[in-house]
Amino acid sequence: MKIEGSVAFITGGAMGVGKNVAEALLKEGAKVALADIAAEQGEATASDFRKAYGEDRAFFVKCDVGDEQSFKDAFASAVSKYGNIDLMLNNAGLVNEKRWQMMCSVNISGVVNGTQLAVEHMRKDKRGRGGVIINTASMVGLVTRFVFPVYVASKHAVVGFTSSWAKNPYLGDMGLRFGTVCPTAVDTAFQKFKDEQLLYPDEFKEMLKAISLMGVDQAVDGFMKIIKDDDSNGKNLAITKEGSKYAHNELVDG
Repeated sequence: MKIEGSVAFITGGAMGVGKNVAEALLKEGAKVALADIAAEQGEATASDFRKAYGEDRAFFVKCDVGDEQSFKDAFASAVSKYGNIDLMLNNAGLVNEKRWQMMCSVNISGVVNGTQLAVEHMRKDKRGRGGVIINTASMVGLVTRFVFPVYVASKHAVVGFTSSWAKNPYLGDMGLRFGTVCPTAVDTAFQKFKDEQLLYPDEFKEMLKAISLMGVDQAVDGFMKIIKDDDSNGKNLAITKEGSKYAHNELVDG
């Protein structure tokens, strides 16, 4: 897709990878609507972006992605502000094995809520302009890890849900494209878990040592690759320190 002149709606956009992808899009001429439950951080991020890129280029709206009405209201605010959304990036996520219902509400319901809002707004067969929907999964959406099994399940759900949408035979009429981003651990505050968030915290720490954290810039490069790639419908982009490549998942491609 052409970035310049487009409008992106990014959940989890107040900080971390979401914030950095938003800035990459801004640098290429997009406008961004940042949605996050962290209102103070989100307002500060949007303010910084407006100072750097222009008053009309960044907008923050508080959003609990696991709450359907909150998401609807946030999305409607962005549409009212910018008139149209061209890129939906369902990026919000968390890890908390002890509060797994809340985690699934964010990681699964949040992606479903955002995707369905974007589909109804974007689809050309209902007077939309078409668009791109990218959902953030994780490398553990393609593999398994015993240290946080519910988190793994939630990211497999994101991959399966997105890949299933991508196989919809009516996408041509809708003018939509779907994809997932599957990074390994990125060096952001997201990785600073408390022990109680994990089923096996000591083993998780050893796993991180083995794979080592990936730089934010590497993750952002991957996001931008799949966003721009018009041939990426239904693909899962795996991102590691070594680079990015489209990965086969036999669970959804078989």
